[in-house]
Amino acid sequence: MVRAAFIFLLGSLAIMAITLFATTDEETWRGVASFGGVLLASLFAIILLRMFLEGLGLLVLVNGTQEAKLSVLESLELTLEGYFISQLIPVSAAGVPYQGYLLIRKGVRAGWATAVVLVKGFVPGVFFFFILVGVVVAALFGWRGSGESLTFLKIVGPISILPTGLVMVMLVILLRKPDLFDKVVDRIAAFVARRLRGRWRQRVDEVRVLLREESHVFREALTTMGRKRRAVLAAGVLLVALAYVVEFAMAVVILWGFGYRGSVVGPILMQGVLKPIIAASPTPGSLAVGEGGYIGFFAAYLPARFVGVSLVLWRLALYFVPMFVGGALVAKRVGRVRFASVERESS
Repeated sequence: MVRAAFIFLLGSLAIMAITLFATTDEETWRGVASFGGVLLASLFAIILLRMFLEGLGLLVLVNGTQEAKLSVLESLELTLEGYFISQLIPVSAAGVPYQGYLLIRKGVRAGWATAVVLVKGFVPGVFFFFILVGVVVAALFGWRGSGESLTFLKIVGPISILPTGLVMVMLVILLRKPDLFDKVVDRIAAFVARRLRGRWRQRVDEVRVLLREESHVFREALTTMGRKRRAVLAAGVLLVALAYVVEFAMAVVILWGFGYRGSVVGPILMQGVLKPIIAASPTPGSLAVGEGGYIGFFAAYLPARFVGVSLVLWRLALYFVPMFVGGALVAKRVGRVRFASVERESS
């Protein structure tokens, strides 16, 4: 984890430094000076609100279905810790099992803890799928943005179809054809295992068994929520989706700070199409993929001289601050666990 954090920080700082060097001039720093402290403070207020909404979604899903209850502070801590873990260990979605583990420690039943975090984890994929469909439909009915924004969507849109489509296909198969899902998992695991040796092959088999078991728990829990806790499910889904809309608003504030005065709909939709690609990035903190995507995004709306500083503000507010806070919380929790284990051994 320390190695991943080092790679992310060093790599991201290098990319931002190169981008700043290539894009800044005297006008850039005049624009930075006029950005304003209020807008700068609002960036960090927005990311705090984004984390609060996601944490509130977790709280609603847990407290609305379980006897074990979370406080608002606990749900926010779990969200920040899960965000930190998932950003440093991407693709494997490490934040999901970590949040499940923490919920179990809070007294939530193991199966339901997994189901809750999986429901929360599937929401973004479904949300981004509908954004992608909405953009296509809007284009068919004559929606026209700037030439740069349309070029951006033509490049990013087709790439975004793969991760969003994969999430939707997995969700449909999981809910409608659980036996087929098990077969797909078995075949993929067998394909991967044939190319590995030793403990790595064993690890693949462990993941295969876990996926099969937890997929049935997830299906049963989601079905139960849909039948008996519809209001809870709807509220949790809405809060998580709203958290991403708030996240996208942060980039809009950056655009405003550097003179953009157009509609907010286009920038939010473009980020909704870009986000699945960033989320599926195999690098810590979406290194390079995140920077590359948002360089193109900011270039679609701002003069080139403001692209570099916009990227720095975006990275700082959306990734650096939450990850440092989440990392501190994880370190604190690990320290408490180690202290407790030492106390038990000494006694």
